[in-house]
Amino acid sequence: MKESVPILVCIGNPPYDRHAAATDDTRADTGAWVRWGEAKDGKDAILNDFIDPVKAAGKGGDLKNLYNLYVYFWRWGLWKSFEHELARGPGVVSYITASSFLDGSAFLGVRKHMRELCDEIWIIDLGGEGRGTRRDENVFAIQTPVAVTVAVRYRKSRRDTPAAVHYCRLDADTRRAKLDLLDGLNTLDDLVFELCPEDWNASFRPAGQGTFFDWPLLTDLMPWQHSGVQGKRIWPIGTSKKVLETRWQTLLSAQNAERAIAFKESTDRQIGTSYSQFWEEYEDERPLSDLPALTDIPPISQYGYRSFDRHFLIADGRLLSRPRPQLWQSHSDHQIYLASVFTQPLGVGPALTTSAHVPDLHYFRGSFGAKDIFPLYRDAAATQPNLHPSLLASLEGQLSFSILPEDFAAYVYAVLAQPTYCERFADELNSREVRVPISLDSSVFDRAVTLGRELLFLHTYGERFAEGQTWPKAVVKCHVAVPAGSLPENFSFDPDQGVIDVGGGQFGPVSPGVWDYEVSGLKVVQSWLGYRMKKRKGKASSPLDEIRPSEWTGEFNSELLRLLNLLTRTLEIHIDQAELLDAVLTGPLLQAADLGEVPELCRKAPKTKAGQAGFDY
Repeated sequence: MKESVPILVCIGNPPYDRHAAATDDTRADTGAWVRWGEAKDGKDAILNDFIDPVKAAGKGGDLKNLYNLYVYFWRWGLWKSFEHELARGPGVVSYITASSFLDGSAFLGVRKHMRELCDEIWIIDLGGEGRGTRRDENVFAIQTPVAVTVAVRYRKSRRDTPAAVHYCRLDADTRRAKLDLLDGLNTLDDLVFELCPEDWNASFRPAGQGTFFDWPLLTDLMPWQHSGVQGKRIWPIGTSKKVLETRWQTLLSAQNAERAIAFKESTDRQIGTSYSQFWEEYEDERPLSDLPALTDIPPISQYGYRSFDRHFLIADGRLLSRPRPQLWQSHSDHQIYLASVFTQPLGVGPALTTSAHVPDLHYFRGSFGAKDIFPLYRDAAATQPNLHPSLLASLEGQLSFSILPEDFAAYVYAVLAQPTYCERFADELNSREVRVPISLDSSVFDRAVTLGRELLFLHTYGERFAEGQTWPKAVVKCHVAVPAGSLPENFSFDPDQGVIDVGGGQFGPVSPGVWDYEVSGLKVVQSWLGYRMKKRKGKASSPLDEIRPSEWTGEFNSELLRLLNLLTRTLEIHIDQAELLDAVLTGPLLQAADLGEVPELCRKAPKTKAGQAGFDY
């Protein structure tokens, strides 16, 4: 078929399997000649037509998301039906696949090539996200959202203008309802489609319409976005320093193969290899296999593990697959990190959370981390704000008072770090665009800054924005101590009594709103407790993960009380934030067009060498 049979219609449901690394032994299962080509240098691989535009756009770091079996099937189907020497003109490629290629920078080459080869493309988005921010039932027994795509070509030559792309989201919540709608279709005219943008690389989703889309994008207001730290192993992260010290000592007490197993080697981190460090004050780059058993533990840092959940991290470049040195080298007591999500629509809860400490890849909601971390400053000295270069001057000119970078961060946090924003703009947020309504009313702006400063003080556990703030009076208290001597095995909540039971210990009064406080699917309190149970939530990465704290500590007790009390106060502030949002939206607003384009240099991460940490605004 590959060599000698012309194909008019290619239709099917290809397999989905994402992977990044491959060896000579696994190339047949990871794209074969489509990905790797038949020449030794791989330059004849037809997947390069999907890869090269991504690199040309400066998004090569995102390509790991492209390597998926269904993408190889798309490349083969397009090649065979439209590009092969036997392709004589009209043709159709129609697949039901994972829908990740509809947007995202890793797939812009897919979309560009399809727009070049096809005359018209129809997308029927079936949803079906089983793990994301807005979950709904899938037509298959899987958790990956899917879409039906019909790609059509009427002539033989390539287009010099992009193909028309038509998009429809199937309006049904249940699997049965989706299948019934599909079963009742006779033609594509039975569905209502919207045209997608005409740019070669643009998303296969419609452009947003309405005043929401006139506001500045958060990604333009704070142009440098970075992925959080990715360890690819859990054991260097812990809920106490003591447990990390024990794990380190246990690792170094192991010999040879046992040390490699305990470490959990990956393709990018091996115990026999030397790796650079990202702390200037810590320079030990010896391979882990060479370290004597009594080697001192590397620096331990507090770490933003999940929204509202502080852990500890062994901050060593030999342990972390993606340590993100730019984040560490711009870290200081002045730095804060804002976090959101852009790979999926925001769900229930706030659109932003924050951390005073370098955050994890999955900080915002526990999964689907990407470039969704926004440091306020590009440098540790806090002299280079990570803001659109025209922003502060533009606002000061219209508000008639000076604005510090911290003031703007507080404003954004007051407006976006609340459930009302996500509820009010639920439809618009389907675009994956987070836009900020910026008030040009000086009294409203100032009110937002005041609210935002208090929230940032609370949500960083008092470590930032402390000037003029006091920690709220404790409402929630520990009425019965958690039994000493071991970690609790379970926890529960009694909504009638307003009491959280942690292995027999009791905390209250706790409102249902605090217990169920959510960040796009992450139940904050329940997640926090789950990481501190005898059987820790989540997957284990190595035998070292089984080394747990021996008992519920006083630090756990005080941290839980701080969490419960800051969330209690947060719910009160959310009422004021909802009123604030009304005031913002009824007054004059800054438009995206008022700021102009973001210089590309502003989007680039700071250089990691000392003295080259950024650029002048």
